[in-house]
Formats: sequence, structure tokens, C-alpha cells
Amino acid sequence: MAEGNRTLGVVVGGGAAGIVVAAVATFWSLGQDAPQPAAVQKPEPAATPVAAVPAPDPAPVIEPARTAPPAPAPALAPVAAAPVTPAPAAPAAAPVARFDTLRVTPAGALTLAGDVAPGAKVELLLDGKVIDTVTANDQGAFASVTSAEPSAAPRALRLRVTGTDGVAKMSEESLTVAPSPLAVAEAATAKGAAPATVAAEVDAAQVLAEKPLLTDATGTPRVLAGVSATLVIDTLALAPDGKITISGRGAPKGALLRAYVDNAEVGLVQGGAEGGFTMQLPAAKPGPHSLRVDALDAAGKVLSRAEQGFEGIAPPPAPAAAPVSDSAAAAPARSRIITIASGNTLWAIARETYGDPYLYVQIFEANRDQIRDPNRIYPGQVFALPN
Repeated sequence: MAEGNRTLGVVVGGGAAGIVVAAVATFWSLGQDAPQPAAVQKPEPAATPVAAVPAPDPAPVIEPARTAPPAPAPALAPVAAAPVTPAPAAPAAAPVARFDTLRVTPAGALTLAGDVAPGAKVELLLDGKVIDTVTANDQGAFASVTSAEPSAAPRALRLRVTGTDGVAKMSEESLTVAPSPLAVAEAATAKGAAPATVAAEVDAAQVLAEKPLLTDATGTPRVLAGVSATLVIDTLALAPDGKITISGRGAPKGALLRAYVDNAEVGLVQGGAEGGFTMQLPAAKPGPHSLRVDALDAAGKVLSRAEQGFEGIAPPPAPAAAPVSDSAAAAPARSRIITIASGNTLWAIARETYGDPYLYVQIFEANRDQIRDPNRIYPGQVFALPN
């Protein structure tokens, strides 16, 4: 059916084309029968020469402005990291009190001077009892002139300082008030001591009075003395574990103090404002040693030097038990003995043995046949340490 439709379309189309062609032919024949006037040929005007118009210059092609490529950003110079400055350490708290001088006469007159906070109330406590109260001036200086009953035993003097805020504080350091020579003489005479022994004890008490000792909260002693023009080592104490504590005076202003034992560096501290110093050193082996302290400037140059020999010692062996006779039974018991080495002090021995350095007097009393000056004991001496 589809094929038949396609054929019919062709035929019909062909017929229509034939009809149109026939109509045109008939019209042409009719036109030929009627005569036509001759056509008058009009001359064609001569072509007017046209001046050649030059072709216009092609319009310049305006290229878009070329944008210069952006200059590369200058390389940033490496910025060094700013040094991190540690926050300054908080300044050390000022001591509650600073002692300047102490004078005690054989009769018991006592003079003490020092510095505290301006306007503070200062109470002097001798073995815990108030013996005087004074007020510091606007600069913080104070002075007390009072009296204390003479005693044949050493005593501790501390200060209780009450500031303008009403807060009371105890001084960190304590002073040793030496036995009164008069009281020592009376006590020795009452015990029936020989005149030579009495004189020796009086001399020893006088030496202690001239060189009062200051003890800090850790029990470390130092001599209360004025500024020294030269570097000196005042004290050297050996702890039970063998560690060494030294103190001294005379360090130049701003100097560092470096300690050596047998030429090996063992400690470094900054000298105090007035040249005083205290240093903790490691234990030394048993035997003789040499201690040296150098005061150095910022460039490491030695400004001054102090030297002292000492002997590191091992704990002494316990004495062999001896048969106890009736007479020995009546004698006071002795717990141990100690052989003195260079650098030992009665103060340090008492602190290590009894826990109280002020009990050095007991050692002195028990060994006064060997000790003339408590500040001068000698290597090789053998002392009894009473219970």
C-alpha cells in the first residue's frame, strides 16, 4: 500500500507539470500572431568614467593594551624571631631584719644595732623572753641599749618585728650571745676548778663575745663582723653526710665567687651587697684537702683570693666497750668520741650531734682540758661528746 501511494504521487506530479508547460506554450503562440512595433533602440549612454577611488586604508586594528605582567612581589626578608626575654625574676624578699653590731659586756650590758622596715616596732627576745622594745627611724635603723642577766651558757637572741601594717614577723637569723666571762668564772669556781682552768674558760668566753655568730634558718653559721677589705673565709662546717658549708666576707662589689677543692671547681655564688657570702659545697673524700675561693669580675679576672686547708673525715668508729668499774660508773656517760679534722668547729659538731649548735658549750665543758679557745681546735685532738 505504501508502495502504491508513492507511484500515484509521481504520476500526479508529472501531470501537473505538463499542464503548466502547455499553458505557457499557448500564450506564446497568441503573442506571435499580433504584430509588434519595431522597438526603438535607445543608445546606451556612455559609461561615465568613474575615478578610481582608492581603497580606504584599512582601519588600524587597535590591539587591546597589553597589561604588563605584575611585577613579582619582592621576597620578604626573613624576619628573625624576636628573642624571648624571660620575665624578670621577682626580687628576693627583703629580710625581716639585718643585724649590724652586737656588744655584750661581762656584766650583761647589751647593745644591738641593725635595720628593719622604717617605723617598725622591734622586740628583742633572749631565749624567747622580751628584754627590750624599740622603734626604727624613718630609714629603718634601730639601736637598743639594754641589759641581760649574765649567764654561763650561750643564749639565742632573735627579733620580732611588727611593721606599720600591724603584722609581726620573726627575724630569719638569730644571734648567739656568748657566755658572760664573769658568770663562767663564778660557775667554774663553784665547781672547784683550778685557777688555770677558770682563766682558760674566761678567755674562751671572751673570744666568743668578740666574734658573735649569726645562724640562719638552715642552721648555717657566719660571723657577725664588719666589712672586710680582703676576701676571707670565716667558717667551714662539715655536715653528717660530709657536705661542706662555708661563709666569709670581703668579696669585691659585684664579684662572682668560685670555690675549688683541690683545684676542681665545686661551687659558684654571687657576692652579697656588702661582700658577704655563704656557699654549699659537695662532700670531700676522707683526707687532707685545700679549699680556695676566687672573687671574679665579669670578664673572669681574679680580683682576690682566699685559701684554707681542711680534712674530710669518715664517721669515727664507735669506741670499744671497756669494763665498767665502780669509779667509772660514777662518771658521766659519753656516747661517742670524735677526732678533730681541719675545718671542724665546735658549733658544727654540736649541731650535727645534738641538733642544736648552741650546745657546743657542752662539748667545750667536757673537753676543756684540751680546749683553750673554742674557736681554735686542732686536727688530731680527740674530744668526747657527752650525752
